[in-house]
Amino acid sequence: MVAEWWNGVELWVSGLAFPFQFALVMVLLGPFCVVVAWVIDRAVDHASTWFGPAPGDEEPIGTEHAGEDERSADLVDAASR
Repeated sequence: MVAEWWNGVELWVSGLAFPFQFALVMVLLGPFCVVVAWVIDRAVDHASTWFGPAPGDEEPIGTEHAGEDERSADLVDAASR
């Protein structure tokens, strides 16, 4: 039953002129893709916080913290050798 309905929709869309097909796709498919991308983004963000680094892990290079001056001085000393 769903397959017959979908075939009817396909035939109707394919019978339209190209500008109307384009407008229909932009109005219906565009927002649908934006919503799906947003859901995927939220799911990945949630999974990355769930499976992210443990609190005791090292901080990534380039993050700002209290000991940054020491690390910068070490990098300058290493580069000047």
